[in-house]
Amino acid sequence: MIWLVATSGLWAAGCTTLGPMPATTGISAVPSGRPGVEAQVGLLPGYFLSEATQQPKSSQKGDPTGQVMALVEPDRLIEAPGLIIGARHWGDHGEVSIEPFIGYRHRLDGDISLALIGYGTTMNGASRGASYSASRAGGELALDARVIAPARWLALHGQAAISATYLSADGTYCADSAGFGVDCDEDGTDRVVNGSLRGVFPAATASLALDFGRMPTSAFHSFRVALLGSVGVMPQLRDGVSTDGVRYVSLGLTLTLGLGASQ
Repeated sequence: MIWLVATSGLWAAGCTTLGPMPATTGISAVPSGRPGVEAQVGLLPGYFLSEATQQPKSSQKGDPTGQVMALVEPDRLIEAPGLIIGARHWGDHGEVSIEPFIGYRHRLDGDISLALIGYGTTMNGASRGASYSASRAGGELALDARVIAPARWLALHGQAAISATYLSADGTYCADSAGFGVDCDEDGTDRVVNGSLRGVFPAATASLALDFGRMPTSAFHSFRVALLGSVGVMPQLRDGVSTDGVRYVSLGLTLTLGLGASQ
């Protein structure tokens, strides 16, 4: 999971980015309470692992990553109310990962719901002389509250989530004299560094969402538009050696459609 970024910054021309890492699953904690499926597209808050090789700042600017997600809530079909299983496909710049997940959602009362989700996957990539391979596994706890419902078919929700992700990665990248990552020159004269990283990295995410059509007796379960913001800790490397992580912030936006049994 790592490595390589131009010293001029992430969005500069010729800059290489590797290892898109979402900070949250983006999954609503609200269960359908009946068999159904959900599909989601959007941008999730997060960062690129290649940022770990850059000169650290007191607070890094994160970068969202695109995601497509699908989940199944079997409910009474297998006598497992609240169970959700699925997978998500995320990444940018031609580098993507598929991550399965499993979780449990429960409505505490009419307005508040709780979810616990576990996930994990392997990742690898290469670009401009840098390469990495990595694995990650983690969990997320989310609490959703219905803030206001001006109509039966419309409600404003607030959701808070905390996650912890274990990362294990090895890779190579080119470094300058200070040990920070740079784009590798085509002539092959750059200093190549082998890097490794092991650690647990937390994140907290808050979201505001509009739920349309969440009706208890309809095959149309809901359409949810959510704006997300995350704050977390991302890894840092210097000369291939892991140092203290730094804080990052990032925003995202997701659209989720739910369909299934009518009651």
